[in-house]
Amino acid sequence: MKRRDFLKTTTAVSAAYVIGFYIPTKSRASETKKDEKALEPNAFVEITPDNNINFIVGQVEMGQGTYTTLAMCIAEELNVDWKDINILPAKIAPVYNSIFGPLMITGGSSSVFSKQLEMRKIGAAVNEMLITVAAKKWKVRAYDVYTKDSKVFNKKTKESFKFGDLVSDLSSMKVPTNPKIKELKDCKFVGKPHSRHPKEMWEKVTGKAEFGIDVRIPNMKYSAVYHPTVFGAKVKSFDASKALKKEGVIKVKQIPSGIAVIAEHWWIAKEALLDIDVVWDKDEFKNTSDKELNEQYSKAMEKDGSSMRKDGDSKKAFASADKTIEAEYDFPFLAHAPMEPLGIVVHHEKDKATVWSSSQSQTMALGAITNVLGVKGENVTYHTPYLGGGFGRRGSINGDFVLDGAFVSKDEEFPIMTLWTREDDIKMGNYRPKYKNKVKVALDKHGDITAFDAKVTSQSIFKGSPFEAFGFKNGVDGAQKEGLVDHPYDIDSHDMQAFTMDSPIPVLWWRSVGHTQSSPTVEGIVDEAAFAAGVDPIEYRLKMLKDHRFINVLKNVAKKANWANRKKEKNVGYGVGIHESFGTICAQIAKVRVTKDDFKVEKVWASVDCGFAFNPQNVENQISGSINFGIAALKYSEITINNGEALQNNFYDYTVSRISDSPEIEVNIINSGEKIGGIGEPGVPPILAAVPNALFDATGKRYHSMPIKIG
Repeated sequence: MKRRDFLKTTTAVSAAYVIGFYIPTKSRASETKKDEKALEPNAFVEITPDNNINFIVGQVEMGQGTYTTLAMCIAEELNVDWKDINILPAKIAPVYNSIFGPLMITGGSSSVFSKQLEMRKIGAAVNEMLITVAAKKWKVRAYDVYTKDSKVFNKKTKESFKFGDLVSDLSSMKVPTNPKIKELKDCKFVGKPHSRHPKEMWEKVTGKAEFGIDVRIPNMKYSAVYHPTVFGAKVKSFDASKALKKEGVIKVKQIPSGIAVIAEHWWIAKEALLDIDVVWDKDEFKNTSDKELNEQYSKAMEKDGSSMRKDGDSKKAFASADKTIEAEYDFPFLAHAPMEPLGIVVHHEKDKATVWSSSQSQTMALGAITNVLGVKGENVTYHTPYLGGGFGRRGSINGDFVLDGAFVSKDEEFPIMTLWTREDDIKMGNYRPKYKNKVKVALDKHGDITAFDAKVTSQSIFKGSPFEAFGFKNGVDGAQKEGLVDHPYDIDSHDMQAFTMDSPIPVLWWRSVGHTQSSPTVEGIVDEAAFAAGVDPIEYRLKMLKDHRFINVLKNVAKKANWANRKKEKNVGYGVGIHESFGTICAQIAKVRVTKDDFKVEKVWASVDCGFAFNPQNVENQISGSINFGIAALKYSEITINNGEALQNNFYDYTVSRISDSPEIEVNIINSGEKIGGIGEPGVPPILAAVPNALFDATGKRYHSMPIKIG
């Protein structure tokens, strides 16, 4: 690592020592050489004279535990007292970019696996420097000095310095270019279960944590936006005379997405929307409906699509098959429904702006804001509060709620909070795409799968977006093929095709993205093949699996669930699903109980191999949360379209999981020592497969559509 790839800054105001270094990836190497000035004011660790240790994080915290786990990595190597660390959100700068190129963005379950090594090295570098400085002051060897609980100790004399005592000396030192870090197996803090960082926990438990919706600025006004209900509709004309007469209403203005009311209070703005008469131009898409989309999807699959995977001789395998199994799977549009409503605060002041945004991508939000306001990025002060859930929704490609806030605030003299209602979010789109999948497998006389063909039809998430070059290639969307073309089973022949449909309905990544359709598809048809072959579902999978990690995880979950000795009860079934996503393998066994017109997931056993669990408690939390998130899609959640409009509005008709839906969950972590994977999303795909397979075990009926309707 080169000296220039490190960053060291002293601040005159605090006399603090700030350190951080930039480890270029392939996607960032050219940027590092081209614009090194951009790195100078940015850092990850700040030590103040009063012994505060500030950890500055580029990822956002939206409940996934990133702040805590990355701070653990720093604390492990720096040997600081855990409670002394202050975790602060970073400003926008290239040094904080993600693995997804020149973007500050939190997604893809990437935060820990992509940043843990960098953070550990930063902690180790600072630790080495502190020891070197103290050794010089005491005139002893570095060997005779050690750090513990935010102090540096002299082994012989028992003297000590607080880290803050050495700040002035650190500023003149060279940063170690190759700091030694601990082996993960030797860590004393990392790898042990921890609750959220005490300061984060205290803020949230006491209600002092600032989320986007909590931001309050002097003289701040509020805005609500009248959006069309029909996708793609535009304002033809409007009459706001009645709304403008309401007390507290300051202004009504047209913006690209609709009509905005600016008022002294948000409720006044929201109520004023009811007094605006709007004529919409909605003719182009008013006939879009589920029925029409289903017909289009089915018709598209009558022809050949874009090839996702083609190997072996599928036609020959089917021609000589002893048995063929076919299935068609339907998965609806899904809203994300994060608990905190979408919103943003923007203060536009001529050639500069100040922003408080709960976006999953600071860079994308900044780009949208600067384009609208006509200001330079360096003139925007960007604040990142806590996010009240994300699941992909706050990283919208089309910028929707961020653009609303920018257009509303443009040229206004005061800061404005533009806040969407739950109805705005659920009815405005950016859904998980609707999928229709047709699959078939050929079985030989032994019951083994010899060929696997698939057709996947959906809108593209990436086509037409800034990410098209990355996510849409040769007519195939990344979300159509992930988890499908790279399934883990040893099958000789494949013919897998994708069909990309156009629609006015905005679509977006959703927690675990395309894996939400590929897992129930692959695991569903494999389960059907096992039944047709008369072989135990887990034994059948083990026979086809070659990767030792998959085999180990599947055997582990079978053992934990006592699969071999499961009791057969009336209306009770057990099902299995195993899937890899974001570098992590997760297998789940679900136990379900079926009634006349409903079902209950009573227990889920989950085994997960993410390489190494930096914080086992957070791994357990994320897998448990993912399971409950998936149960909502299995039982309730769907967006239905009629006459160009989403029919769902709020939680009363877009149902998510309740406490009463939550099963008993047992999470088993396998520290395999393999490559580190993500954890925020990999728990979703296997539950979407395990439950339908369990329902078959209980009822003898296969369920190929979600949400699942019993009876």
